[in-house]
Amino acid sequence: MMSVMMMALMCVGFSACGDDDNDGGSGSGSDSGLVGVWKRVYKRTTTYQKNNDGQWVRVGEPEEKTYQWGDGFQFFDNGKFVEVDFNEDGSYEADDDELKYKVENGNLYYIELDHDKGWELWGAIVISGNQFELTEEETEGSYKQVKLKRYVRL
Repeated sequence: MMSVMMMALMCVGFSACGDDDNDGGSGSGSDSGLVGVWKRVYKRTTTYQKNNDGQWVRVGEPEEKTYQWGDGFQFFDNGKFVEVDFNEDGSYEADDDELKYKVENGNLYYIELDHDKGWELWGAIVISGNQFELTEEETEGSYKQVKLKRYVRL
């Protein structure tokens, strides 16, 4: 009887350990966790410069900004998305240009449908419940900016 109870307990334990969320997983559309309307609520920009040893060194303090209104995105389960602008009353207007997106290995990629540039890395993404953070890096010569943007699902 004790063996049967231990086996049942182990089965419950193993099924509870499965990874069925797609935070940083791969895919596009509904399996990525991004489907819905998202509003940007925070941005932190950190600037770096290479020193004489070729190492990145932070320049000054990061710039932080919070948003009540502004921009965001609407992601669809067909792998497409549009940019949206929010109004003070909470309503939003979607841009006419549709783009495609995919999430692979913790990175968000996009492609413009009217250009043939192929998939472009947007940044590292972490999805947690009704929030996601996107970390973008822009490097130009010996300068680099890292932008952390936080969005909430409406």
